[in-house]
Amino acid sequence: MTLGNNIKKYRRDLGITQEELAGVLGVTSQAVSKWESGSGLPDITQVIPLAQALNVSTDALFGFNQDNYDVKLAEEVNRKADELRDSGEQAEGALNAAEYLDQQCEENIFNYGIMTRYVQAIAHMSRFVNPNNSYYECLLKDDNKKWKQIVRTAENRAMQVIRYSDSKKLSDECHYALAWLCWHTSDWEKGRQHIEALPSVSNNMLQETLLPYYIDISTDAGKEKWKAQIRDNYQDFIRVINKHIVYTAESMMWVSPLKEVEENCLWGISIMDKFMENEKMKPHCQGFYRETYKFLVAAYLRNDEPVKAAENWKKLLSVIDEYVKMCQKVNEKDPEEIIRSFGEKAAGNMRTYTRKWIDGKLQFMLGQLKSLSKEETFIEFEKLI
Repeated sequence: MTLGNNIKKYRRDLGITQEELAGVLGVTSQAVSKWESGSGLPDITQVIPLAQALNVSTDALFGFNQDNYDVKLAEEVNRKADELRDSGEQAEGALNAAEYLDQQCEENIFNYGIMTRYVQAIAHMSRFVNPNNSYYECLLKDDNKKWKQIVRTAENRAMQVIRYSDSKKLSDECHYALAWLCWHTSDWEKGRQHIEALPSVSNNMLQETLLPYYIDISTDAGKEKWKAQIRDNYQDFIRVINKHIVYTAESMMWVSPLKEVEENCLWGISIMDKFMENEKMKPHCQGFYRETYKFLVAAYLRNDEPVKAAENWKKLLSVIDEYVKMCQKVNEKDPEEIIRSFGEKAAGNMRTYTRKWIDGKLQFMLGQLKSLSKEETFIEFEKLI
């Protein structure tokens, strides 16, 4: 597309007239008309203000891929939000991440990836606002009006993503987050509507099952693509199973007898152990593996069994140490080779998984465990580890 066509497209996307755009830039509507028709060009000094007025990058204005720009920006914002969420106290971190993402949404009003991350952040934050939830920390207890406004903002932004984004993935993520948010706000009917909008594995008619059949394997490149699709399918299926194991472990930790929690967690961990016999599956198990062990250790601490808690914490550390070494070894290879072998998601996971990064996560987990146990029990646990 020409520069003029791009200006016209982004102006119309914003729903503003040539006169309104001209008013923002301090030029005449005739000048804007000439730009869009191709009979004139904006002055070089007007390029950056023009891009800002149209809420796009200068690259996008000149025809470079805006989608790629939006995705990369969203990834950068999400990393910063995760850092804020995982620093300090849990509730404070959740609020800081939500406020940062709210600001980013205001500055990037058509970035659906950032909007989705904001909705997810509010869903996470809701566990600390809901007095009926085990994680309740009295967040916004004295400002119910502000919390209601935050919920409305999250719902509105989610609806923008669902209605106007071309990404089914982002749409599903918004429905999923809103279902959790509705659960914490006791809006059961609306929550069920979001659940029903999500895909389900129950019908067993999944696109992943058929995708390998639609790949031409008559060439070496086709065969490699076919293998990669099968690898990606296994990784996705494993993530679904692992997520269910973690959520079940979390729920049982709060409400079930210790023996049941122990049996369920150890069974789930044994499944992940089996998955991780395949090196390419390890990056899609580590986070879930860590969280499952966390809830098992928490159950022991809550039942005043610091010795068993320490034993299982050490088992977790052993697996983490092995994975850190694996990541260090893999990351010595060419980045493109890593992506070809493990897939893009796994490659990104291994780039992130440094000793420093996981040590920060473990310290955060210890803070969580401390808040879930009696002081004297946790002190004994600390001595043992």
